[in-house]
Order: sequence, then structure tokens, then C-alpha cells
Amino acid sequence: MSEYILEMRDVVFDYPGGIRALNGISMAIEKGKKIAVLGPNGSGKSTLFLHFNGILRPKSGKVFYRGQQIKYHRDYLVNLRKNVGIVFQDPDIQLFAGSVFQEVSFGPMNLGFSIPEVEKRVVEALKACGIEELKHRPTHFLSFGQKKRVSIADVLAMDPEVLVLDEPAAYLDPKHEQKLVELLEELCRKGKQVILSTHDVELAYAWADYVFVLKAGRLAAEGTPQEVFQNETLVKEADLRKPQLLEICDILKQKGFVFNKMPRNIPEFREELLIYVES
Repeated sequence: MSEYILEMRDVVFDYPGGIRALNGISMAIEKGKKIAVLGPNGSGKSTLFLHFNGILRPKSGKVFYRGQQIKYHRDYLVNLRKNVGIVFQDPDIQLFAGSVFQEVSFGPMNLGFSIPEVEKRVVEALKACGIEELKHRPTHFLSFGQKKRVSIADVLAMDPEVLVLDEPAAYLDPKHEQKLVELLEELCRKGKQVILSTHDVELAYAWADYVFVLKAGRLAAEGTPQEVFQNETLVKEADLRKPQLLEICDILKQKGFVFNKMPRNIPEFREELLIYVES
């Protein structure tokens, strides 16, 4: 039986002025799966994420963490945010301290850990993000990609069970995007639950175990990457596009190529080609 770490049941949320951002969303995130949330700008992805650790409270509907309904009082929310950490799309919103060490130590310090424990957590978080050399660097001298990694280290230092990243690959060059993917894979191997939103269909198709698609504050679809991106009607209606690898595979299938399984990345695609050539 599946165990769900986060659930939304009929959640409605309005911003001031009556602007409806979430319109009756119900979804369940299975523990241990890599999750991608897709959708055009304004579809409700960021608003959805801010409900996961109680930053926003639904107008109606319920949010659950580990099967328990979220409560909106201070003690509960402090504990929830230890376990569900959010990394914002723009790191400049999140970063405020003078140096990287001060920045990453802020969360553990607020949780009341001893100085040695705080230093240990900071070092481990910086190492996990591959930015140990930035420990004493002023935050305002960092590149955008470095700020992204520091903002992830910010959350990792709290040692959350769930890491929620809003558009983590936005504005990153290919090199830093690959480093980000490697970091996310390592976090998943260490048992972290990783949930990200993205416009990058290539990233979602290759990385995620399960995909949710939002449109106009509603859940338009959900399923495995193969199920979602091979649904031509859904891709069009959700303002998405098919990943290039799937486009290539479709062309090959039209030419008679038979796949044992639909590849999700270049190594898998290469393996399928070798099997076909040698058969």
C-alpha cells in the first residue's frame, strides 16, 4: 500500500482582491518518489508549494503531512518547517546574511542547536552542494548559480525530510543545471523527498518518477513521465511540449524501430539502439 507524505484535498486559495490561485486541487505525493510539478506561468505551482509547509493557509480544503492534517499554530508550524523545507525560485528573496556561513547557519541557530552542531550542519550542507570554498564569501558577490546552491544549502542545514524547490533550474547554464541534477539525485539516494516545479520538460521527463500538471489553479493531469508526455492532447492543452527524446523516438517508431522500453535519457536511448542493432 502506498504511503503519502503530502496530500492536498479540495484546496482552494484566493489572494487579496479575490484572485483565485488554487481552485479545488486534490493530490497525493507518494513517499520516496521524485516529483515534478509542471504548468504554465500562473498555473498555481508556487502557491501550491507555499501550502506544503503552512506559509499559506487554504481558504477551504485540507493539507496533510504524513497523514496528519496541518495545524496553523506556531508550535506546529515550527516543527513542520523543520521537516518540509522550501527553496524559492529567486535566491535573492531567500538570502539576506552578509556571508555564506552566516546565511546557512541562520536556520540551525534559530532551532536552538549548539554552536558545534550548527557548524557541523553548515559544513555538511555546503559540502553536499559542492560549495565548501564559498564558506566565507560575501553573499552579494556570488553568481546566480552559486546563490542557487547556497539557498539549497540553507534548507539542507535544517535537515528536512522533504525538500521543495520552486523552479530550481531557472536561469542556470547547462553546466550548473547538470550539477543541480546530480545534487538532487544524491539527495534522493540519501533518503530525502525531493519535489520540484519546472518549465523544463526535458528535466521532468528524464528525472522525475511522477509528474503533476497544473493549469489555471487546477490539477490537469498526473502520471509517470511516459504517461503524461505521450498524451498528445494533454501536452497541447497544458501548454507543454513533448521532450525532444520522445520526438526522436516517435520518428524511429514510425520507421519500424521497436523499443523494449521507452528511454528517458541518452544512456537508455543508446542502450536501446545497441539492442536493436545487435538483434
